Amino acid sequence: MKNKIITISFVLSIFSIVNSQVGINTNTPGSTLDVKGSFATPYKQSTATSYSFLSTDEYLDYRGTAAATWSLPAAVASPATFGGRVYEIRNGSAFDVTITPNGTEKIDVSNVATAQASFTIPAGYYAVIKNTGATSGTTWVVSLLTSGNSSSSGSAGFSTSILGYVPVKTSQRAVPTTFGGVSVSERGCKKWSGTGSNGHTYCAYQLGGGKNFYDTFTFAKQVGGYVVTITSNAERTYINTNILANTTGYNLNNNIWIGYNKVAYPGNSTEFTWITGEDWTIDWTTSPNSTPQSFFATGEPNNSGGTEGSCHIYSTSGNASRQWNDLIGTSTTFNLSAFDQVILEFNED
Repeated sequence: MKNKIITISFVLSIFSIVNSQVGINTNTPGSTLDVKGSFATPYKQSTATSYSFLSTDEYLDYRGTAAATWSLPAAVASPATFGGRVYEIRNGSAFDVTITPNGTEKIDVSNVATAQASFTIPAGYYAVIKNTGATSGTTWVVSLLTSGNSSSSGSAGFSTSILGYVPVKTSQRAVPTTFGGVSVSERGCKKWSGTGSNGHTYCAYQLGGGKNFYDTFTFAKQVGGYVVTITSNAERTYINTNILANTTGYNLNNNIWIGYNKVAYPGNSTEFTWITGEDWTIDWTTSPNSTPQSFFATGEPNNSGGTEGSCHIYSTSGNASRQWNDLIGTSTTFNLSAFDQVILEFNED
């Protein structure tokens, strides 16, 4: 009997320890694990262009001299899953790091890029990846992807915090067959490359009906790109020649929204801003004032009546040169031409 009592007491004490809170540098822990002080996790710097994550890894810093592909470990069901495991990856190189789940497993990159076969951490970016505990399907999620500087992919001042989301790679875009009750058809995509380019890709879409600026912004977010921003003469020339011109076969002759919008900053006057936070390229040779390399029609944007605040490319019938104008953002047509054609921009392949 005495032995039974001792055994029961021992089991109860073990149960109490297993189910209690643990404190380090505190006698009154407030969480399952409460650490009052610093703690350390492994740091590993790597130049390997091909690497498989280990169970002992936590923070990895890529410093290679070429693009890399790193592989996540396969999910396991026994003796237990490793749901909740976290990997932090800093891309300290000048090249992309592509992260791939094992086999047919998938990774959720964002709310518009779910169940992806891979995702890319651009140069200068930092990512946090967390295991879901699932043994098939989506076994990993990206819980953070951020840039270590204010610009990326050749875009001065590009800011995902101003845009409000992180665009995906061109190859990860998700084009719906319908949007807001109208059909969607992708006409084609072209990448601007070579000397003086930004390396971005521009995709053209035909919608089954006109959409206002706000719906077009939502459409861009759903696909994974953003409403085109045209910050220099060089970029405008590329788009006009390779996307807008009738010789492209895209037939983009109607009004097209661009990502230049009026913002009412609290306590300040409203001002027009690129939706990505990008800066204009300035023409320093104009007199008496240096001017941005814009292509607005004379007197535009003028915020007529105080209600215009969204900008667009004129239809060919409205302006043969395809200059720009500002308009009320709720418009779905202008000068008998619908806003049923869209150009989206993507920073990465």
